[in-house]
Amino acid sequence: TTENARIWVNGLTLSYKSDAFYRFGLGATAQFASVKSRQDKSDKYKSTMNASGTVMSELYLMYTYGKTVFKVGRQYFWTPVVGGSSLRFIKQSFEGYSLTNKDLPQTKITAAFFPKFQERTDGSGAAPDFGTTRVGVDGATTVFVRNSSIHSLDLQFQYAQATESATGLGNGHQIFYVDANYEFSMEWNTSITAQYMQTVYEQAGQDIGEAFGAKIAIKKNSWNLFVAYTSVGEENSVKQGIGSGSVPLFTNGATMNAWSAALSGTKASKIGLSYGIEDSVVEASRVEYDRVGYSLSSETNLSFSYEAIKNFVAQIQYSIFTNHYLYEADINSNLCTRLIYSF
Repeated sequence: TTENARIWVNGLTLSYKSDAFYRFGLGATAQFASVKSRQDKSDKYKSTMNASGTVMSELYLMYTYGKTVFKVGRQYFWTPVVGGSSLRFIKQSFEGYSLTNKDLPQTKITAAFFPKFQERTDGSGAAPDFGTTRVGVDGATTVFVRNSSIHSLDLQFQYAQATESATGLGNGHQIFYVDANYEFSMEWNTSITAQYMQTVYEQAGQDIGEAFGAKIAIKKNSWNLFVAYTSVGEENSVKQGIGSGSVPLFTNGATMNAWSAALSGTKASKIGLSYGIEDSVVEASRVEYDRVGYSLSSETNLSFSYEAIKNFVAQIQYSIFTNHYLYEADINSNLCTRLIYSF
């Protein structure tokens, strides 16, 4: 029912960060994009790639005191549950306040309030602006804590709240997330990670969604292998986070299935393997989603990254899909290439 879609975008990112002056500093990043070729009658790239123009994604004042850093303004931000994505051409960004402290031994604490968020496009073919999408009309708040004071054990906890949107009254929600990673001292570096996520919804009488997950990862020389499993309760889905970069469940897909693991009644399993040699990395993964009342869904990914010459990187990713649950249900495969030069 839809036609094949293609798009080619060129662009430039310029970033500047000043030296400290009486503990104060400035930072700025401008992103410019230009769509040179587009065959997309079904608007598949409307919200992800179809953007021509310039956006000032970062423009912040930073204050540093000891091991505490405070930022105010537009800024890139990433934590497991609140984060912008850089997987498409224009990287997502936040506007507001963030505070990071590392005074406690082997502990990082981050708190933030963001009343505005920058998407990848404006939905009409131009560069995006900052608005209340994702964060809600009254903004989003989060607190993130990471601690590694116990030998071989890494703990993460995060709370996040997004207020209701202008078009969905009462659709605000709260997210609670925790994971624990333990590394074993073995010839083959092995780690086991467990995670729990809970979403409290405002619009349905404080209904709750819950998800559990586990992952085993093994590393040997240039080889990396992992196996993961997640399960979501049948009553409600979980919100993986705020921003497209916040997808912490271990069984997320790489592209179209980025949120399939979070749907109610879904049991998902994923296996991945990567190998790196000199200036190249090859990766392969497959994830399957078994949702109550639906046919089995899957996503298979192959990717290759190669630094041909210094500062010039070529990347290619190919994905195959079956039986989507989400809005891109008609996409059978996706090919994404990137050529990146840094100077």
